[in-house]
Amino acid sequence: MFKENKSLYLYMFFGTVGIVLVGLGALRYQVIVSDFDFEGYIFTYLGFTLTISYIYYLEKKAGISNKITRIKLAITFALFVISSYFLYL
Repeated sequence: MFKENKSLYLYMFFGTVGIVLVGLGALRYQVIVSDFDFEGYIFTYLGFTLTISYIYYLEKKAGISNKITRIKLAITFALFVISSYFLYL
């Protein structure tokens, strides 16, 4: 049982890093293309938000507690904001 939880948390970690990298890639694309129109941001980050919600839905179905999910959400958001500030803005 412990080993199963350990692997689940490892996959959660990789999923969080993947989410942040996809978000940073979308931000980088908009910076390079100079796509500063409002529609580009809406489509990119709406899709990003929908993907995150689906992943959290799957985590809930896997039996991960709401406390851990909320902590992961806060870490993901903070990591994305800090990384985007230092890398691209």
